[in-house]
Amino acid sequence: MNVQDKIKKMENKKGKNHDLVLFRKWLDEYLPEHKSLKKIQVAGTNGKGSTCKWLSMFLQSEDYKTGMFTSPHLVSHMERIQIDSKDISLEDWERIYDTWDAFFEEKQLTMFEMDLWMALVYFIEQNVDVAIIEVGLGGRLDATTSLDYMATLITNVGLDHQEFLGDTLEQIAYEKSGIFKPNAIALTTEKNTACQKVMELVADYLNVMLGFVSLSDISKTKDGYKIVYNGVDYFAKIPEYQIDNMILALETLFVLGYSISSKHIQEVLDNFNWLGRFSVLREDPYVLVDGAHNVPGIKALVNEIQSFDGTIYFSVLKEKDAPDMIEELKKLTKDIVLVRFDTDRLYPLKHLGLPIIEFDELETIIKNTKENILLCGSLYFVGDVLKIKL
Repeated sequence: MNVQDKIKKMENKKGKNHDLVLFRKWLDEYLPEHKSLKKIQVAGTNGKGSTCKWLSMFLQSEDYKTGMFTSPHLVSHMERIQIDSKDISLEDWERIYDTWDAFFEEKQLTMFEMDLWMALVYFIEQNVDVAIIEVGLGGRLDATTSLDYMATLITNVGLDHQEFLGDTLEQIAYEKSGIFKPNAIALTTEKNTACQKVMELVADYLNVMLGFVSLSDISKTKDGYKIVYNGVDYFAKIPEYQIDNMILALETLFVLGYSISSKHIQEVLDNFNWLGRFSVLREDPYVLVDGAHNVPGIKALVNEIQSFDGTIYFSVLKEKDAPDMIEELKKLTKDIVLVRFDTDRLYPLKHLGLPIIEFDELETIIKNTKENILLCGSLYFVGDVLKIKL
């Protein structure tokens, strides 16, 4: 079995994750070194991957060796496990997989549990200074919550994955607040007062210090945003919605005692890039991909662009609120085309009343078009787009 076969085998291990107490018991027994890792956990409806990236880049700027575990991947499964923004090599991935394969089979771990386990093994091997861990789904019952953390973060709360997390913002806020732990600070940039109240109740019950993070001194400029943090002026040429993710990461490190110089803060702002999130693949004509995959994410994207002269190519998974996402996109343009791509979780596109093309047709269009293009609706869709050689 070659490495690609092993990846495919792993990716077919879907299903419900194990009870967190049991998963933690296995970690303590077979991988006790995990307890010595300094870790930060990031949850949220949108922006959690970006916040992980901000944390990683700020720490790297001060020469802290940084591990990062995120999901899903866009192009390669190796993206899920990174050290200092570099994917784990296929050789290291296969070596770790082979070492633990029999254990994974015996305990019947899911793909996500295996990913997390392998990330921890790699971070321990590499002796990272800080490990940044992104929640897979929700928080309270997520496999990542079996670990101990210095800080637990919630970016925001929105209606997504209601079939698992609940039908109201308050219910989802409760599920995400399930990451809070005694002896770990908790921070969030969520602004909804009802969600904040839920988080406060959970934090009080667990005796957790909870902080609400915001940045009020922001002004729009011709090319981006002027930001004032701790009395220092910075310039950020990033989407507005990334500012919350950035300040959450920066404030977390400040509270934890990691000193990031103003010079390095500006350097990170100048060089921030997170694959598939507001990524420009080509300038002329403009080809923009964005992984916005729920209504709050699409709203943030539309608010950032505001006007768009071109065609939107949209695809979406069946569990998402596709009609409302499309209504938001119509604020930019009526020229919206649906794309059928290869996934068994695809939304029944024919019910959306818009033109439909196959992914192969889209590839030809992107390579040859003379008009501006926006592609969005699903991280998995965007991942397939990123594989196209322009």
